[in-house]
Amino acid sequence: MKKLLSGLSIAALVLSPLPALAADLSIELNKLETQNGNCRLTMVIVNARTAAAQSLRADLVMFGTDGVVAKRLAVDLGPVPPSKTIVKAFDVAGLACEGIGSILLNEVPACQFAGGTEAPAACLDAVAVSSKASAKFFK
Repeated sequence: MKKLLSGLSIAALVLSPLPALAADLSIELNKLETQNGNCRLTMVIVNARTAAAQSLRADLVMFGTDGVVAKRLAVDLGPVPPSKTIVKAFDVAGLACEGIGSILLNEVPACQFAGGTEAPAACLDAVAVSSKASAKFFK
């Protein structure tokens, strides 16, 4: 009986899901501001890795306050040095910030770190997103 309980304990440890790893790359939608009829997105990118993000491209989809796709934009977020935080700003032509209800990080089509290339799906999984702006930012 003791061996059976010991075996069950080991099986429970082996079959238990591992805790989620903390994201080592994060993108925060920090601010939205309208400039001449366009919306300027200010984003804070944090690379907590020990390798530089030499290439980091994001496919963003803006949804209107009604939930309908309003605009799609591909932006270059890199390069981002290792263990570094940077700020990038992008203008969304023809769209006022008040018209943006949420922004989707649709995919990360280009992702290359010093020492190798990451699969785009792996990069999307590794990125954490958040928002301090009025619009929701999600993936």
